[in-house]
Amino acid sequence: MHWKTWLAAAASSFLALPAMAQSNQVTRFVSGSAPGGGVDVLSRIIAEPMAASMGRSIIVENKPGAGYTIATDHVAKSKPDGNTVLITFNVHPTFGLLGPKLGFDPVKDFRAVGMIATTPYVIVANPKLPGDNLKEAIALAKTQGRSLNNGSIGAGTPQHLMMERLKNQTGVDIRMIHYKGVQAMTDVIGGVVDMSVLTPSSTITNIKSGRLKALAVTSTQRLPELPDTPTAKELGYEGFISDGWYAMMLPAKTPTDIVQAYNKALNDALNQPSVRERLAKLNATPAPGTPEVLDRINREDTQLWRKVIQDNKIEAE
Repeated sequence: MHWKTWLAAAASSFLALPAMAQSNQVTRFVSGSAPGGGVDVLSRIIAEPMAASMGRSIIVENKPGAGYTIATDHVAKSKPDGNTVLITFNVHPTFGLLGPKLGFDPVKDFRAVGMIATTPYVIVANPKLPGDNLKEAIALAKTQGRSLNNGSIGAGTPQHLMMERLKNQTGVDIRMIHYKGVQAMTDVIGGVVDMSVLTPSSTITNIKSGRLKALAVTSTQRLPELPDTPTAKELGYEGFISDGWYAMMLPAKTPTDIVQAYNKALNDALNQPSVRERLAKLNATPAPGTPEVLDRINREDTQLWRKVIQDNKIEAE
């Protein structure tokens, strides 16, 4: 390349970068997940390649609790300079649909950057719970006249609402116990609660070691790592979402050039073979795309879960 052509290209590239990409400040990927949770793991996978491509230091900051609203509220009220980024999942559209009024608006207070990945869920149980799959466990609970305790990662989350829908569909008494993220899995393993809906990335190891029992997966097909675990649809239970999703968002007043810079860096990271390989090991499928696609999915999911709450008469506890 002629030196003048190279110089022009370099200058154009530099000028195209927003001011935040040229600073030495640290960017924080804020996760509502405790360390080791699905959002935390995904945040760390994309942080390294994005930091390299954007020339910035990126750290993952965990703010678990209150059904992921603590982290979300923190980012909503952060300075819109690109230094504070929300890594969230499909709990985002459910905020405000159930429970007390929030101090932020999950739609108006954020700008979508893009989807990160999609993933199914696994319904897991303590190994001592009778039944080899979800259908058997529910049938035995009915026969024995006992209730089932479900540990959710927070009231109003998709995982909680999925089990509320199953409760109404089957007629079995499923009592909801709400936790802060991965503590739900700890108590399923310990026998404090019977079951929970969690991601493959957080459960596969414990399933294979026998500390957890997989009752069903919410995907449309069985997972290669769990070939003996049927899908919820196979067992006759409709109404389960087939995928959860992870996404990146910024505070509402973040300039468009910063949003675009993050979207490009995110999509570039998701197209890297090493990143795709790491996501595949977590049963997560990369989902690069535009901010507009994430906006649409967010709106559609809000409508879906609002209808589930109304149809099943789910109330705040």
